[in-house]
Amino acid sequence: MKITHADLDALNRRFEGSPPRAILRFVHEVFGERAAILSSMQRAGTALCHLADRAGLDLDVLFVDTGVLHAETLATRDTLAATHPHLRVHTLQPEHGFLEQTRREGLLYITKEGQERCCELRKSAPLLAARGKYDVLIGALRRDEGGARAGVKPFALDVEMNALRAHPFASFTREELDAYITEHPDVVVNPLHLMGFPTIGCFPCTTPVLPDEPERAGRWRHLASVAYCGINPTDRGAPGEEVVLDDRYAAALLG
Repeated sequence: MKITHADLDALNRRFEGSPPRAILRFVHEVFGERAAILSSMQRAGTALCHLADRAGLDLDVLFVDTGVLHAETLATRDTLAATHPHLRVHTLQPEHGFLEQTRREGLLYITKEGQERCCELRKSAPLLAARGKYDVLIGALRRDEGGARAGVKPFALDVEMNALRAHPFASFTREELDAYITEHPDVVVNPLHLMGFPTIGCFPCTTPVLPDEPERAGRWRHLASVAYCGINPTDRGAPGEEVVLDDRYAAALLG
């Protein structure tokens, strides 16, 4: 069964503005073990994991360890895995360690072209290695993050993974996310968020942010024109045309 962006229009209308739990339950009911949460252990992602776990949804969580993450991010992963019994955290890793990559290709992240290659090798490639295992990846993108994410919808295509992307937080505001975390003190929050890092990536390319700066100002600060790593199709601005899924999903997805 081929699915295009147009085929998702009715599904997106149905779930526009729906509570995140409703979207999560729908995805779990339709896709079961063929669904996974994708989380980099930032606050929106860990809140999404908390929501799924407390709703009793058994799901895999895919976490890409680039080999150059902060110790706090790895500790957040470990804490989440130990405290969310319905979730199974799987760590994906690049083929080569960072030093071996540098020996082979040079120090990539100091130029825009090199950064794209580095993110491809250390973030996108490990995820692509899981291609075929999942039919939908659940992410924590929010429309009010702005930029490339301003148009994010509840459901989209991921052509490279030949899967759907689900965004339960698509219409969630920053204020609603803050409220959820405040109301649920057992949400695991990466300590770096309390140390001036509103968004978090690899440690060579992430800095704290001043109060009057945009949230993503600390990402690739040395490369003024870079905003995203590219692991999310929405951020790449290259949605593609179609994915091919099993016919058993037709009734749920297409009506």
